[in-house]
Amino acid sequence: MVNIFDQLNYKLSEVKKFYFFEYFYILLKSVQKFEEKERIFFHFQNLKEALNLGDSKYKRIGSISDIITDKQLLRYRYTFQQVVDESLSLNLINFDDGNFILTEKGKSILQIYEANNPESFIEQLFILIESRTNGFHYLVSSLFEINPNNGGTLIFPSYSPLKLHFSKEDIIENNKFIDYLNSLRDQLVLDIKTHLNKDVNLNFPNNDLVDKLVETGLINKDYNLKNSKDYNLIVKRVRDFWANHFLRNIYNFKNINSISYFDLWAYRAKQIGLINITEFYPNVSGKMVYPTSIIFRNVKSNDFKKIFEYPNKEILYIHNPRFGDSFVSTLYETYLELKRSYRSYFVNLNDLRDMVSYKLKISNKKFSDLLSEAYELNLKGQLSISISLEVDKLPSEKAIYLVRDPIFISGKVKNIIAIEINTNKNE
Repeated sequence: MVNIFDQLNYKLSEVKKFYFFEYFYILLKSVQKFEEKERIFFHFQNLKEALNLGDSKYKRIGSISDIITDKQLLRYRYTFQQVVDESLSLNLINFDDGNFILTEKGKSILQIYEANNPESFIEQLFILIESRTNGFHYLVSSLFEINPNNGGTLIFPSYSPLKLHFSKEDIIENNKFIDYLNSLRDQLVLDIKTHLNKDVNLNFPNNDLVDKLVETGLINKDYNLKNSKDYNLIVKRVRDFWANHFLRNIYNFKNINSISYFDLWAYRAKQIGLINITEFYPNVSGKMVYPTSIIFRNVKSNDFKKIFEYPNKEILYIHNPRFGDSFVSTLYETYLELKRSYRSYFVNLNDLRDMVSYKLKISNKKFSDLLSEAYELNLKGQLSISISLEVDKLPSEKAIYLVRDPIFISGKVKNIIAIEINTNKNE
């Protein structure tokens, strides 16, 4: 691959701070219905609630409350303005004589969504954004550049105190906060050696973190918490500090300088199918990010789908393999791995999805499509394995936010799976 960093002009700051492409739809739909900004906003707000779009990279599961607080309303207005600004820059809407109107481009892209084709809607938005920014090119290329020996995989470690065997009581009452930080530092050094085969010294950044927490008044000069109510805030500050340190100093991203902006690009890229992200990969504490796409001048393989060509003649391809024995064998072998660790016939389907998707470098949606195809053959007795799919607990029984992509098989969510060799396969 050629050195892309000298060839394309990256404009990553043009993307505003919201994650889901559905936000474009609800704005365009609102502008189609109304012209006045305030009426557009309230229609936007209602559609946001209807689609359960959260304020983060996670979607909500149903409404949190029937009453919207002033603080929530301010967040809604902020998000609304961000979507307006980006839609203006993409020429999806115009502001004329005090009112908003849809452009021809905005009308056509809205029609795509309303024709029940959200995937094409996202693809068209991707083309508009990439034509202006080359930002997804930068993201995918950077992953391969940073860790070429492991397919562009990056790990952003995250360890709660409990993960490192420090209870909340240890931190607050037994004054072991500095012990937790030192243990975390040592674990991160080990992770960097494991995942990147690099030896680093994290003493200086660890000391810098302590100084920052003292300066902000969250801990005292004896390195203990000043207020027990700040426990969750301090743990978050520690997590964010190290995530940003990995981004800037371990992985040396040049055009993205904060983890929040990296997440913005990464989770949008995940929706397109360019990269995959999991925060729950078995035996990994933290966030795993890896490409499910490649950038080359020419790829002669039916397993890759061309989605964008750049001015320098490089082409972005999504890995889009067809159903076959490779998927079936990987699915079964990975199931056996999980079965041994679970010591149970049924295993978590989300865990299986994360592992298979990583091994095959495919998106979550592609995994669901391939599993659906396998399951249909299974029902006909035409598959070498026998698949049982069930529901343990629905996500709505567990949390307010949907932190893992649901897996739909035949239109229904499934979350546990069992597999065995099919000894009665129909020929």
